[in-house]
Amino acid sequence: MPVSYTKISLKALRHNLRLIRSTVPENVELMAILKSDGYGHGSIATLNIALEEGYSSAAVARVDEGIKLRQHGFNCPIYTLGLPLPYDMPAGVANDMIMPIDDTVDLKTMEAVAAVSNKEVKVMLTVDTGMNRLGIHLDKIPEFLKKLKRYPHLKLHGTFTHMATADEKDKTFAIAQLKEFEKALELLPKTKDFRISAANSAGILELPQSLYNLARPGIIMYGIYPSGDMKKNLDLQPVMSLISHCIHVQTLKKGETVGYGATYKAEHMMKTATIPIGYADGYPRSLSNKGYVLIGGKKRPIVGRICMDQLMVAVDDTVRTGDQVVLIGEQGNEKITIEEVAELAETIPYELMCIFKRIIRVYET
Repeated sequence: MPVSYTKISLKALRHNLRLIRSTVPENVELMAILKSDGYGHGSIATLNIALEEGYSSAAVARVDEGIKLRQHGFNCPIYTLGLPLPYDMPAGVANDMIMPIDDTVDLKTMEAVAAVSNKEVKVMLTVDTGMNRLGIHLDKIPEFLKKLKRYPHLKLHGTFTHMATADEKDKTFAIAQLKEFEKALELLPKTKDFRISAANSAGILELPQSLYNLARPGIIMYGIYPSGDMKKNLDLQPVMSLISHCIHVQTLKKGETVGYGATYKAEHMMKTATIPIGYADGYPRSLSNKGYVLIGGKKRPIVGRICMDQLMVAVDDTVRTGDQVVLIGEQGNEKITIEEVAELAETIPYELMCIFKRIIRVYET
């Protein structure tokens, strides 16, 4: 076992995937969101279980993430969520990606690539209903649809929109976005196989009117609610834990300091332990002198500045070199949630999940 690792509970992952599937109506397909290597949990392992649990497709941010899934033998529909540039298109077409388009995408190049390959390329029209990140505006849709007809190898497979505030208590803006999306749908095909997607994790949980025929669960698959404003109505189980071990324990005299900048000074004789995780591993440097870990089932405060590869914590005489350290997860009767860590670091769980890339993943069944 490595000295530091993220433990991924496949049992918890399956539990969450099954719970979401049972919550969403049977006629709504589920697309497993696997951006950033499955939010840091591993896209391959996640998709294997998602397909077993009745999910129909996968979504990634970029073409290269989709290629990885194809290289591992996945034949299910794979959607890319970021708009493609011309140099993405050959690989996207070759690997049968369902790519998003709007009125800024180079359709002429996409058509040329598809024609050379003699392939029909499925595309999803991204509609901007108020997030102002990607997508076409409502008033431009009619003319765009006329333009799209010039490209016989491009098949309009469906449409997306994305809600900006669905995870907040006040749903006014999210509901307004859905009303705008409804106006867009009036302009789009109404065939049975036309995919319509608006529901993200928050929409699945609290906006049933956003459930069309394709929903996009993301962070809830991994056991985390989209925000603290959400009602905790589902028994979601955290999938990721962050584990390490003490590599050094020492005694400090009164007045001695810890770490870069000497920002922590011992007020009395005390012990510290060094843990081989630092900001290069994705652990937030902003937790210097205010975060904590679990050792021996007790919370131990971080002392001094978090280093690139290590951090130090205050401990007592019971702690020894080699003892297990839990930075996120449970130990004994105590636990540290990723939400707690994110709040202390003034960020969100999404960011933390995605940045532990240097740390080895260990899958637990």
